[in-house]
Formats: sequence, C-alpha cells, structure tokens
Amino acid sequence: MKTKKRVLSSLVFAASIFGAHAADPQVTFLNWVTAEPSNQPIVQGLIDQTGVQADVLSSSWGDMQKNVFLRVRTKQELDVFQSSAKWLPTFAQLPNLVDFNEVYGQEYLESLISPAVLASGRYKGKQYGMPWNTGSISLVSNTKVLQQAGIENSPTTIDEFVETLKAVKTAQPESTPYAMMTKGNNLISSDFQLWLWAHGGKIFDENDKLSVNSKATIDTLNFMKNLVDEDLASLDVDRGAARRMFGQGNTAFYFDAPVARGFARDFSGEGEKYDAYVVPVQTPVLSEEMTSHSMEWGHLLIMLKTPNSTVDGSLSKESLSAKFVAGLTMNDSVQLDYFTNSGAIPVTQSARNNPLVTQEKYIVDWNESLGLPLRNELSVLKNSSNYIAVVSEETQSVILGKKTAEEAAAEMEKRIQRLLK
Repeated sequence: MKTKKRVLSSLVFAASIFGAHAADPQVTFLNWVTAEPSNQPIVQGLIDQTGVQADVLSSSWGDMQKNVFLRVRTKQELDVFQSSAKWLPTFAQLPNLVDFNEVYGQEYLESLISPAVLASGRYKGKQYGMPWNTGSISLVSNTKVLQQAGIENSPTTIDEFVETLKAVKTAQPESTPYAMMTKGNNLISSDFQLWLWAHGGKIFDENDKLSVNSKATIDTLNFMKNLVDEDLASLDVDRGAARRMFGQGNTAFYFDAPVARGFARDFSGEGEKYDAYVVPVQTPVLSEEMTSHSMEWGHLLIMLKTPNSTVDGSLSKESLSAKFVAGLTMNDSVQLDYFTNSGAIPVTQSARNNPLVTQEKYIVDWNESLGLPLRNELSVLKNSSNYIAVVSEETQSVILGKKTAEEAAAEMEKRIQRLLK
C-alpha cells in the first residue's frame, strides 16, 4: 500500500510539473550579452518586454560558437541564439536553421528593416540571421585621458597616433595608452585587419587574390610589435579588459562597437556623466590622403526549427520563437531602450529615424568615424575560424618576438593558401 501511495504521489507530482511547463512554455535563448554583469539587467528588461518567457543561457563571447555547436550536436534545448554577423557563414552549416523570409515574409521584413541592414543576416539567399543591432567596429577615444595628457585633437595619421600614445604614457606612466587586442583569435585578427587597412593593405586584393604577403602586412606587424615593445600596448588584453581599462581611465584608445558607451558608463562608476568622454574617431592612416576604414559589425538572432518555432507543425510568425525574435528586433520601444541604455544602434527604419537617435551626438560622431566600412575579410570564408587562427597566430608570433614580420607575413600567406585549396 505504501508503495502504491508513493507511486501515486510521484505521478501527481510529475503531472503538476508537466502542467506547469505546459501552461508556461518558454524559449531557450543562448547569448553572450548577459554574461556581462552590466548588460544582464538591460537585456533581461528587453526580453521581459517581448511578453515571451525565456530560459536565458549565458556564454562568454569567445566560447559562443563552440557552445552553440555543442548544444546542437548533443540535442540540448536551444531555440534562439545570438550571433555576430561575421559568424553567419559558420553557423549556416548547422542543420534546421530557419529562413526568416519563410516566417515573416521578405516584403514584410523589408517594410520594417532596410535591405542594407537585413543583408548582414543573409547568406546564400537565405535570411538566416535577424539583425538585432548594427554599427561598426571603430576606434573609440577617451577624451578625459587625452586632455590629461594635453591632447586636444584626434590623431589622423599613424605617426600622430603613436606620438599621442607616448604623450599619454608620459602623463600616466601606469596606463596602457592603446588597449590593442592581444588575446583571442577573433579579436587579434580583427585589430590586425583594421591596422592593415590603415597601412593600405588587404588580405585579399580587389580581384579576391590572396595578397597578404606584402609590405603593408610587414609594416602592420612591426607597428603592432613596436607598440608592445614601447609599453604603449599590453599583452593579454581582450575586449572585456579593454572596456574596463577604458572606463577606469587607464587607456586612451581601443576598437569597439557602439555599445562601448554603455560599458564606459558602467566601469567608470559615473553613469551617463561619462558619456562626454567617449568619442569615436576615424582610424588613423599611413598618410592623410588615404581613406580611413572601420569594420562592419552587427549582432544577429538565429532561430532553429524546434517545436517552439512552429504552430500545428508548420513554421509560423505566431510561434513562441518567432514572437520572441520579433519582440527583440522589430519592436521600436525595445530597440530604442537598447540604444538608450547601451548605445546599440537600432535596426528598424522607424527607430533609426527617431529623434532619440538622429539628434544624439554620440551617433553623429560614430557615423563620422566610419570612413569607408569594410567587411571582415576572413568571416565570409567557409570554416573561417581556421583562417582567423592563422592570422592571429602569425600576428602573435611577431608581437612575442618569435618571428620577424617578414617571416610571419610569408608564412601567413602560405598557410592561408593551403586552406584555400
């Protein structure tokens, strides 16, 4: 009798749990933004506005790709996940990706979001990514640090940039004047490309021919090494460390997305008062007649074909996942809240034209910092992580003094050529 009672009790408990889940369905959402303590409440507030319950899973930015593939391969719950725009070719290899044109309709999407913005989430004709925010990777300056060093004007050439860093180092001997990315393959390869473009080089030329073994590459590698050798940049710096150093007044420059302002507010402890010191500037170039470049950037949401993406077995905009994605990306109130709190530039045309955005000096400055934005040259390649590793490893080998710039440039081209075959 006791056994029967225990079984009955277990069944009742299981039924109550099942009933609670059935009455309260939720989307499983994996992202890296909530891994940052300062961003967690902001993003949770955005999610709350969607009206969709979500099981929010956090991953570090560097582990995001690995964690997505792991959850898919091991069949763990995952409905929607965040992606950098440059990772889309890699994630496009996953099974069961949703084409958002099939969910919402291409005409409807283009009535809300311009085709140019939607393009960041398009791969081989499929809208696999829904833009969440957009912008660029640009050079951000801390004018408070610069003013303390007696610097009033932003450097426009690379020589002026180095002299500015030296002035900051003299004024603040314990500072790291430029928080160059020296940790993490994606970050190192990104900083390398931005400075390679500033030196007039490219990894691939205008005819898509491999051209990385060049004088521009050698000069770029030597430039990056010299910054570390002269204590103007430091080893073991990633984006998180750079943001903290910037907000705490320990660095004058680093490359980041528009969300840089939100992090500066948090790490400075001064909130919006610190906004006046966060100024995006054009990347200095080798000579004044050259064009400055930033790197195209954006965050996407990607949806998988799961029970939460369907209604009666078919993909539907009325599904839980689709409502969640739409709530974060197509709701002007949510988009403007994200912009106001962290500086993430909205994706909908109406939100982008809102006076909160168009009359915001920070955005005006950011747009002026763009120069001619270029897409990350490695992100569009199949198995891009392999190419990114090559560029990062060869760059690090020079910074650490293990190879000359000439040796690394030659080896970089050889290794990339082998991957292309």
